[in-house]
Amino acid sequence: MKEFGLQAIVLEGGPAMTYFTGVRWGRSERTFAVVLPANGAPAWVAPGFEVMRASELIPAGSDIRAWEEDESPFLKIAGILKDRGVTSGKVGIEDTVRFFVFNGIRKQAPKLDYVSAEAVLKAAGMDTMQGPPRRGATSGAPPAALPARR
Repeated sequence: MKEFGLQAIVLEGGPAMTYFTGVRWGRSERTFAVVLPANGAPAWVAPGFEVMRASELIPAGSDIRAWEEDESPFLKIAGILKDRGVTSGKVGIEDTVRFFVFNGIRKQAPKLDYVSAEAVLKAAGMDTMQGPPRRGATSGAPPAALPARR
């Protein structure tokens, strides 16, 4: 990630999240996301009523930040970035992140430079056009970390 000049990557539920974290989560109108910082541990944002389910899928001891209906998930994501020391520089947004999610993050952390994370995902072995490799085509296990974090 660092070799691409990124401070962090934001992923929503879908193939990239499954590939990099092992967590399979479908999309809904409520934002569920993970922030993968170049330095520090990943952190998750989940709707409050989904935290129990999320904790069953996410590794124990992970940073999971719940948001309630009267709160902004984008403020939670911006808080994770700040807590991980990402106050300037580039943040990669996975290409399938929905615009309202990207726009919400951008409004909460406007000083960051948002770019596509596609090059990092490809370098880590994910075919961004096809999604993660089919089980059996490779080991099927998610990578331990993004290239710069190895």
